Amino acid sequence: MLGHKDIFTRTVVLTFIIILGWGCNASRIVSPLKPNEWRIGLAQGGPQVNSGGLPLMSIYAAKGITEEQSFYSGLQLLNLGFQSLQMDAGVLTRLKKQEKTIPEINIKTGGNLMISFRDAATRIYPEIGILTTWKIKRFVPYLGSDLWVDPTYQLTDLGNGSLLHPSLQTGIRYIGKRIEFGVEAKWINPTRTFNIPQAVVPTFLGIGARGIYFTLAYRIL
Repeated sequence: MLGHKDIFTRTVVLTFIIILGWGCNASRIVSPLKPNEWRIGLAQGGPQVNSGGLPLMSIYAAKGITEEQSFYSGLQLLNLGFQSLQMDAGVLTRLKKQEKTIPEINIKTGGNLMISFRDAATRIYPEIGILTTWKIKRFVPYLGSDLWVDPTYQLTDLGNGSLLHPSLQTGIRYIGKRIEFGVEAKWINPTRTFNIPQAVVPTFLGIGARGIYFTLAYRIL
């Protein structure tokens, strides 16, 4: 049987992972897919914790709806080990096409669903983001930012809650005929400092958490 200290420790660690989980997923797609095109993918990576990294892994799928809009959805696998379900879903919409060196501009809107298997507690976190992308033959470099909203931030343990959770990211995707591969660097919650009893999270300028992510997807045209 777990003692009060063990329960507290597990709760803090889980809270920390969930906080990072809000914005730690790699970008699912960075530009609208072709109509009726599917991408089935895997993302691996996570923010740095001490000398190692938090080994986050997720699976995702995306489908082209129109020339200008695509749907995506993902499942975070690590949270299943902590008896919780975390899923994200949204729509990416192109606002402006690329013109020579002027990048394509896309906006994504969606949310994150979290359900605890222990007490069925359910939370929904809205999200909005913007991505600027450049298409250079089969390579797509990009810059972006996301903003998560936590309506229940006052319930977070240790007073670490926050209403807004921004993140910044940059990366590049290689889009082949059937395979897409990408690498992304992400700066999570650059307005906050992370601190938990078990680990100190190295941060850029003492705030936020940084991470590297790799994505691999199969294209179904």
